[in-house]
Amino acid sequence: MLKSWCQNACLLVVAHVLVGCGATQFVAKMPDSLAVKPGDTIELLPIENATGKTLEVPADKIFDEYMAKLLQERKLLAAPAQPSSLVFKAKLVEYEPGNAFGRWLLPGVGTTVCTVHAELLDKKTGALAGRMEARQTVSFGGAYSIGADEYICKRAADDLIAEIDKRLGKKEPPQ
Repeated sequence: MLKSWCQNACLLVVAHVLVGCGATQFVAKMPDSLAVKPGDTIELLPIENATGKTLEVPADKIFDEYMAKLLQERKLLAAPAQPSSLVFKAKLVEYEPGNAFGRWLLPGVGTTVCTVHAELLDKKTGALAGRMEARQTVSFGGAYSIGADEYICKRAADDLIAEIDKRLGKKEPPQ
């Protein structure tokens, strides 16, 4: 009986040390008619730090570099002198780097959070084409969640690019 209890306790401790998890929220307000056609490009503006904090981990830079990479992979990133059809404008509205040791000690303590609000604007008119919000958290975990302060920004960018991917090659509705 004691041996079984010890095995279960050890298994629980190992799982607690290795696992990291949290919540994901994604909201998109994009009209169904919005389509990103082949040949369209997107001008990527640097993300605005709207947290009111000086970031120790350069979350804004991590997001910008990763988002540029994702757009480049899809051949959507407009070169500096190239005309674009859409503008991607984003704000980092919430960022907490968290602490892996705190998450390991007590889930919820040391939570890592990244919330990004993004807009797609029509380059010619400046009109809002769509809005998105991505929120990622890591609130539980130990060793596995080390580095969450950096990869959480990339997860938020992944959520946003997934919404753009839905629009790729979508045909415009008949008029």
